[in-house]
Amino acid sequence: MLSNIVQNHLDFIAFFVALIAERFFPLKSWYHPNTVLTAVFSAIGKRVYKPSEPKSYLYLASTLACALVLSVILIIIVLLLEFAFYPELLAGLILYLCLESKAIEKKALRVAKLVKQNQQSTARELVKPLLAREVNKLSAPGIIKALIESLILRTARNYFTVIFIFLLLGPIATLAYRLLTLMQHAWRADISPNSHFLKPLKILLFIIEFIPVRLLALTIAANKASKQSMHYIKHYGRHFYQTNTGWILSVCSASIGVQLGGPAVYFGKRFNKMRIGTERLPKPEDVPVLINRLNQARAFWLLVIISIEILKLI
Repeated sequence: MLSNIVQNHLDFIAFFVALIAERFFPLKSWYHPNTVLTAVFSAIGKRVYKPSEPKSYLYLASTLACALVLSVILIIIVLLLEFAFYPELLAGLILYLCLESKAIEKKALRVAKLVKQNQQSTARELVKPLLAREVNKLSAPGIIKALIESLILRTARNYFTVIFIFLLLGPIATLAYRLLTLMQHAWRADISPNSHFLKPLKILLFIIEFIPVRLLALTIAANKASKQSMHYIKHYGRHFYQTNTGWILSVCSASIGVQLGGPAVYFGKRFNKMRIGTERLPKPEDVPVLINRLNQARAFWLLVIISIEILKLI
């Protein structure tokens, strides 16, 4: 009887185990497959990116680079799933490798602690891999603001969106999305954010993340400061340089009562991004508050998923 239940619900069990494993046994960055893939994608970007070429070339080059990388990796994974004795377990492993949440939280808490201890230089070095922007001249509030924005966006994309795609479209689509996010992160380390080379990838990720990011934003808004969150979305989020980012940053700004957004420097050039909110600048103490808000949203959607699975059994 028990073996039949396990066999019939192996996919959900693998999904749940992947979530627990990522939470309590996250892989270290120095041996995580994503580190190797990021290095590979960075080398590909440097190879095909030619800043002097017209934008039509840049559009085509980035599109073909994405298509080639995705097709090679996904074909291999599809074949493995086809011949796997338990494809559900392999799907769970893919989900585990695609998720990224706990490691970011630990690093964020460490950076906040360093800033609180007035060790800004060490905090800048620690936060640098998380950001595409220049950090050398960031003040203590600037470090915390950049850290909070990175924590929000990475959790939204590399945790909530990954789970949303996995449940809706399966492991192959999840892996494809995660590879696209790794490509964007790798290429932005060497390419200006307003480059035409990044535009096709930005558009594709915007479409994919449209629904899950907004669901997360509405979940956080429903938990605290709902009226102010809706006000911020209306006045800031809808007019931000990227509306998916604007929605989630607006809601989190209202939820923890701090100012987010604002100008940022990339490759020596200042980009005047919109400031979100009129409250105080972030402090190190705001980092654990934000993590708590994200964990509450995580717990809510986990209960929703479990409830749906229980209803299927009835």
